[in-house]
Amino acid sequence: MQQGLRDTHPYPRKTAAMGVLKIYDLHPEAVRETELLQTLRSMLLTDQNAATVFNCVVTLMEIDGPKSLATKQIVYGLINRLKDFTEWAQVTILEIVALYPPADKTETFDVMNALEDRLQHSNSAVVLATVKCFLRATLELPDVHQQVFERMKAPLLTLAQTESQEPAYAVWAHLHLLTLRAPPLFANDFKSFFCRIGDPPAVKRLKIEALVAVADVGNTYEIVTELSEYVSDVEPRIAREAVRGIARVALEGDGDSAGPIVDRLLQFVHHGAGYVVAETLAAVVSLTRKHGEVFANACVAAISNIEMDDIDEPGGRVALAYLLGEFGEVVPEAPYVLEPALASFEEEPDARVRLELLTAAAKLFFKRPPEMRAMLQTALQAGCLDADQDVHDRAAMYVRLLARDPDAAARVVGGLEQKNKVHNFSDARERDKYAPQIFDEFNTLSVLYREPAFVFCDESAAGGRVVPRAPSALDLRGGDGDGGGGAGMPGDSLIDFGGDDAVSGGGAGGALGGDDANLLDLYDVPSMATSGATSVHDELGRLEGLGGVSGVDAARASAGSAPAVLTLAPAPSMDPGTFQEKWSVLGVTPGCASSVTGSMSLGVGPGVASLTAAQPLVTHLAAHAFVTVASGGAPPAIKIFAHAADAGSGCVFLLEVVVDTASGTASVTVKSDADAARAGQLEAVVAAALRGFGT
Repeated sequence: MQQGLRDTHPYPRKTAAMGVLKIYDLHPEAVRETELLQTLRSMLLTDQNAATVFNCVVTLMEIDGPKSLATKQIVYGLINRLKDFTEWAQVTILEIVALYPPADKTETFDVMNALEDRLQHSNSAVVLATVKCFLRATLELPDVHQQVFERMKAPLLTLAQTESQEPAYAVWAHLHLLTLRAPPLFANDFKSFFCRIGDPPAVKRLKIEALVAVADVGNTYEIVTELSEYVSDVEPRIAREAVRGIARVALEGDGDSAGPIVDRLLQFVHHGAGYVVAETLAAVVSLTRKHGEVFANACVAAISNIEMDDIDEPGGRVALAYLLGEFGEVVPEAPYVLEPALASFEEEPDARVRLELLTAAAKLFFKRPPEMRAMLQTALQAGCLDADQDVHDRAAMYVRLLARDPDAAARVVGGLEQKNKVHNFSDARERDKYAPQIFDEFNTLSVLYREPAFVFCDESAAGGRVVPRAPSALDLRGGDGDGGGGAGMPGDSLIDFGGDDAVSGGGAGGALGGDDANLLDLYDVPSMATSGATSVHDELGRLEGLGGVSGVDAARASAGSAPAVLTLAPAPSMDPGTFQEKWSVLGVTPGCASSVTGSMSLGVGPGVASLTAAQPLVTHLAAHAFVTVASGGAPPAIKIFAHAADAGSGCVFLLEVVVDTASGTASVTVKSDADAARAGQLEAVVAAALRGFGT
């Protein structure tokens, strides 16, 4: 290898330089014990062949890291002969230059002057790498830093006009990042961000976001006018983004300046496209939360003639339900718009809509009780029988509040607290919270993905955002760990408490009392404090009345004369390592599987036929207090490892569930430290849970 590095012909030298990296990959100690690395460092400064020098740079970067080359001698040497290298080599060298910290202002200008001509290069990668050098070198010089923004604006906008979509997107992504960094510097060039007919949707979205970022007092009207044109775009994603953009401009302004923008936005409430109407209603919700006192009348007037059935998208139905519940006292037809949706509550396919319908009905009840009494009763009864855990829990919570403390219900649900307290929204901050870190990673994939590198590069440094790998013995991808028991199962019932308790409340509808005391004919649910329940799941397992059998009831029925009902803890905790250790130690539980090689075969509900991944079944088992540790596989065989715990004794149950989607059956193996009686009860719970999948 040493002979190759000293060869008189450049081809052997550049090949040998890469060969050092191959040897290092096979035997790092052998390379460091020789003079190979020192030879490469010498060649980097003295070799006359640019290709050989670049191979030395790459090898040393891989072995010692890029910062090891960011010295004055190396950086100056590479800059002085930068034009000799290929475009790809120039980009790599400029990355090293960006890491070099100039000693003073004079040196900063020297470096920038030497790289000035690279801003005019035809290759966008070279230009972006040069821009990164300029930005990094002037971070400690605010006045010069701003001048750099002005200087690089024209080259980047010129490069962005290329007809090639991929380079154009990369440049626009960097321009968007710069508009977030310094919006005023791009405010006068806002027309450069107007969309062209030939722009791909991804570029149009970046341009729309950039327009929103640079909007100020001087250009807002023209920007909103341009965004309004995009609402009619044939691409639904662009139309949605345009509506969101107009809403963000209105939200970021004050009430007085946002008036004309809101008027323009409300025109889209009656747009012909359903997705535009849905997006507009969502924007109206945000506007009323921030500027309710200013725009409430205009927004209420805009939604007065909209029927729930006219909106196809769940997001739009959620927004309309919220507005009717929030402003129902000034919308005369609000109860009658909600009535068809509440009457067909069980037929609504989207759980988010059902949740908002419950809240809207409860809010409107405190404002207009005579009209909403029957509707709320219907909604609460349907909600308590809902298969979705969140809907079930919210309905049960409203029932308890209304039954135990109507005044508290009026404050919590009825919206009697002072409105318009929300002046800050977290969505914009959440969207741009990584902007400073992404700016530090300029000219990398972070700008295109709009996330810092730790999110998509290194699982060990992902801050918990990357799903951890399950134990190696299972050889599966780790589950999300969000499983756990909730507040009861579908079919939990409520007990009628009669009609003699006085119900009082306030709101736009006035005080409630007298003959209106039993407005709902509600069902009494024992509180956790008086029933001795240790969890909501435990408490609702005791309820009777409206029919249906919960997982706990199924266990009771299957256990026969068992001395006590098996109650699973709602959210047991166990890390994958502990699971693997216990799985290897515990034997197969008697009663659930006859031997280590045997297992019980159970039928799975109709939802198994549509399974394409394990996640829907993982979520279903979580609702029955089984926490998934690992899951994987694909149809026809999906495997899940989960665990549960007895709330009373603390005994743990470990399950291996192998689902055959073709036959609709599951092979289940259970390992536990519980006795046979408890294991038998668990078998019934598992069987009931699997049979209920998809029903």
